[in-house]
Amino acid sequence: MGGPRPAGARVLLEPGMLDNLRLSWRLLRDPRVGTLPKVAVPLLTGVYVLSPIDLIPDLFLGLGQLDDLGVIGLALLMLVRVMPRLAPKEVVAEHLGAMGFAGASTAPEPGSVGTVVDADYRVRD
Repeated sequence: MGGPRPAGARVLLEPGMLDNLRLSWRLLRDPRVGTLPKVAVPLLTGVYVLSPIDLIPDLFLGLGQLDDLGVIGLALLMLVRVMPRLAPKEVVAEHLGAMGFAGASTAPEPGSVGTVVDADYRVRD
């Protein structure tokens, strides 16, 4: 049973995910970001949720709504991960600076700890 396991909902709880969500929300509201990235994922998600055709029909109470909730979570994850990459770099850098990430040129990676210092060292007895 070796091999990678799917991340599941843990991805939404990773450090830095809240900052990425804030950045994506700011980019969604910015008129300098193209319309297609801002509209495509929410529109397709809304069509799926409102559509009578589902992976699991809404006839089965609980399970039918659970797949809709899963699609909404997946869309949210896609927006958080994809929106900073599709937006112009200078707009992303401006929003990151306004959020307090001075000198950052890309979105903070989920799970990032902070500044990494690369150094050589010796152990002395």
